[in-house]
Amino acid sequence: MTRATYRFREHGIIPDPLGLPDHQAVCVSGDDTECGADSGLLQDGDALARWMFEHTRDTGHLRFRAAQWGYALVEPRAWK
Repeated sequence: MTRATYRFREHGIIPDPLGLPDHQAVCVSGDDTECGADSGLLQDGDALARWMFEHTRDTGHLRFRAAQWGYALVEPRAWK
């Protein structure tokens, strides 16, 4: 019979220096139901702002859920 030995390894999360962030907004204006218009993933905050301004201009909607999506790496650290 063989005995196994298990070791655990610590890990950390760090920003990915090669990943450029994406920006996205969804219109949540509406009384009974949310509009739901989605900007999709955009390359920069200026493009997101333009999309939101244009949506407001075209619809009068003022409320959005906005996010910046970043990339992360799991970094292996010391063995325990």
